[in-house]
Amino acid sequence: KTMGTVPNMTIRENLILKSYRQRPFSRGMFLDNKASEENARRSMSEYEIMAPSIDTAVKVLSGGNIQRVVLARELSGNPRLIIAAHPTYGLDVGATEQVRQILLRQRGRGAGILLISEDLEEIMTMSDRILVLFQGQVMGVIDAEGAQIEKIGLMMAGTKEEET
Repeated sequence: KTMGTVPNMTIRENLILKSYRQRPFSRGMFLDNKASEENARRSMSEYEIMAPSIDTAVKVLSGGNIQRVVLARELSGNPRLIIAAHPTYGLDVGATEQVRQILLRQRGRGAGILLISEDLEEIMTMSDRILVLFQGQVMGVIDAEGAQIEKIGLMMAGTKEEET
């Protein structure tokens, strides 16, 4: 449930795990609490992280809110490539939609997204192109627009694209 976070640390602390030594969060040997507070408040608003405060421990958050904390931290540097492995696994319908919208906004700003998923609905909704692997072998690459779920399902079961 808390993968990608330090459960006993707060939302504020988890959001700066990768950047606490850098400006604006670091001033020499000291953390800038004001900068980390502003970052946490902005992230909670932008990513709709629902919690009583920025100093709430991550371990008490729902799965969807934990996922949003991880996304807020990982996307804060506006990466050019995002590898999203099963980004909505185990989330409720509302949280799933929010995570998908966050990733689509990143795509809209020009980021490339490599989506790894077994959820056909997610694949069809989120993808421009679909590459299907079966036991380490490429079964086919198809454009998502106009792709047929049955064809993708056959490829996921080991049938090469040209055989479908």
